[in-house]
Amino acid sequence: MRCGRFLPESIMKRKFLIILLLSFPLLLISQDLTQYFEYLKCDKADSVKKALPQLIENYPNSADVLFLSALIETDGDKALLIYKDVFSQYPNSDRADDALVKIIEYLYTKGLYKKTIIYSKQLITKYPQSENIAQSVYMLLSSFNVMNKKDSVDYYYDHYLKRYPELDLKFYNYQSVPAYVTGEQFATKTEAVKQPVAPPTTVSQGKFTLQVGAFGNPQNALILKNRLKALGYDPYVQKIKGNSQDLLSVRVGRFNSRNDAVTAKKRLKTMHKIDSIVVQRDSWE
Repeated sequence: MRCGRFLPESIMKRKFLIILLLSFPLLLISQDLTQYFEYLKCDKADSVKKALPQLIENYPNSADVLFLSALIETDGDKALLIYKDVFSQYPNSDRADDALVKIIEYLYTKGLYKKTIIYSKQLITKYPQSENIAQSVYMLLSSFNVMNKKDSVDYYYDHYLKRYPELDLKFYNYQSVPAYVTGEQFATKTEAVKQPVAPPTTVSQGKFTLQVGAFGNPQNALILKNRLKALGYDPYVQKIKGNSQDLLSVRVGRFNSRNDAVTAKKRLKTMHKIDSIVVQRDSWE
């Protein structure tokens, strides 16, 4: 009887050890990569770059490692190709929809609005439970809006709100020229345009900001402002003196120190492949 009971217990222990051994590498991968994603959040991209070759060697078939390599790639076009590899090679991984939304964001920032719409619809269709649904819908609506297809904006806005009633979809129906030029503030689809607020007479908090672009053409300033808005930033347009004419400077953020601004500049470049320069804000901005 003892021998009869001993054999099953031995087999059970052996099975447990096999399961543990099989799952342990996956646990190690998760732990290893989590810290590197945290490094990026803390602007420690150099640490990730140093570790990446070893990570690729250790985990050659990991969607996480491939996605990580795209995040630290400074060339936007190369990063785009890597994100596409993540999506195509690992469509069932947890990183597939994350890679897809990165593709959508990059296409939008490049002004490729038709492709943005195509990929946004693809994400919504393939990954209906994705945490990136709201961002994809926002990008789709913004693309139609920049293309002046207001009927499409209205249609898809209502369509996706009915499909995803829980979405906190704060889409802004932008005006045709920057708020700085018209003196109007952007209003939501259901709100009336409010009267402009006079600039404060005292110095507002934050001496530095990021200038993402400066344009003589108001429409170009609007397009860049809308792109940044779609990415979740709160950009504004400021009139500045150029060499031969006044320019419209598209700016993001208000920072108390230059170091804080530089950190934000690096994050903007790392996450969205968008270049910017640190400038000092005027006292009345």
